[in-house]
Amino acid sequence: MTIDELALSFEGLLEKKKKVTIISHFNPDGDAVGSSVGLNGYLLDMGYDSRIVLPSTIPPFLDFLDPEHNIIYYSEDKQRAKATVNDCDMIVCLDFNKPERTEWMSDLLTSAKADKVMIDHHPSAVREGFSIVISDTGASSTCELLFRVLMAFRHTEGRASSLSLNSLTAIMAGILTDTNNFNNSVTPHTFNIAAEMLKAGVDFDFLNNMLFKRFSESRMRLMGHLLKDSMKLERNSQVSCMVLSLEEKKKFGIQDGDTEGFVNLPLMIKGVEVSALFSESEDFIKVSLRSKGSFSVNALAKSYFNGGGHERAAGGRLYIPIGQVRDYFSESLEQFLLNNRRV
Repeated sequence: MTIDELALSFEGLLEKKKKVTIISHFNPDGDAVGSSVGLNGYLLDMGYDSRIVLPSTIPPFLDFLDPEHNIIYYSEDKQRAKATVNDCDMIVCLDFNKPERTEWMSDLLTSAKADKVMIDHHPSAVREGFSIVISDTGASSTCELLFRVLMAFRHTEGRASSLSLNSLTAIMAGILTDTNNFNNSVTPHTFNIAAEMLKAGVDFDFLNNMLFKRFSESRMRLMGHLLKDSMKLERNSQVSCMVLSLEEKKKFGIQDGDTEGFVNLPLMIKGVEVSALFSESEDFIKVSLRSKGSFSVNALAKSYFNGGGHERAAGGRLYIPIGQVRDYFSESLEQFLLNNRRV
C-alpha cells in the first residue's frame, strides 16, 4: 500500500477510537518530540482524548514545544504513565522502529491491548503487534512523514492550514533538528513540505532561534573543549573520534540533550568522512556516529556498537570502561573496513 492509502487506513481506524496515547523513543530528540506534539495537537483539535507518554524527559532546548508541561514521563511518574497507556484504545508510536527503543516502557507497550500504529522513517521496522505500520526510510524525518500522513487525511484535504500553528511549528521543529537545519537527508519533498508550512504561518526565524541559538554558556565551553582537547583524527584525517567522560559532563554542568549536534561538527573539516562521539553515563556509553558519502555508520553501529539507525546517522551503546573506548573504536573500525574491503 502507498503512504496515502495507509494514511487513510489510519484515519479510518482513528474514527473508531476515543482515547489515544502517543509514545516515542527513550532520550527523545527533536523529531520524537516534534512529531508527538504535532500529532497530539491535531488529535486534541479533533476532539480526541489524546496524551503523550515518553520514556524519559526531553532536552531543555525543546521545552518550548511543551510550555504547559503536558507530556507524561515514565521516568518521573510510572503510575500515571502506565495508567495512560493501559486506559487508551489506540497507541501511536512515533520515530522508532521497534518497541525496544522505548527502553523500560517496552513491556508496557507490547502488552497493551490497544490497537497500535507505527509511523517511522528508520530501517527495518518491526510489524508484529501493529495494526498499521507507515514506514518510509527515504523521509528526512518522522515529522516529514507525519505531515504527509496528515495531509492525506480526508479531513485536512491536503491543506497545511488545516493544522493548528502549534502543530505545524512542532512538526517543522522535528524536520529542522533531524536534518541538522536542512544539511542532512533532505529531498525535494522536504523543502516542498517546509514551504507549505511556511505559507501556513510557521515562523522560521523563531524556530531557528529556539532550536539553534539559545544554548547555555557551559554547552559552548564544552564544545570548545571537545574540539580542542578531545577530537582526534585517524586514518589520514578521514575519521574523527571524540570522547566525553561522566567527570567532564559534571565539570561543565551538562544536562541531557546539551551535546545534541556535537557529533556533526568534525564533518565540517575537509576530508573527514566519519565522526564518532562517545558520551559516558552512569549505566553505559552512548555512541553517536555520522558520516558523509557512501560510508554506512548504520552497518558499523549494528556490527560493533549494539545499535543501528540510518546509513549516515546512527547510534548505539557500549558497556566498557571509558578509558578503553578509543582503542575499541579504532580496532572496530579497522575490522569493519577490512570486512567490507574498504582498505
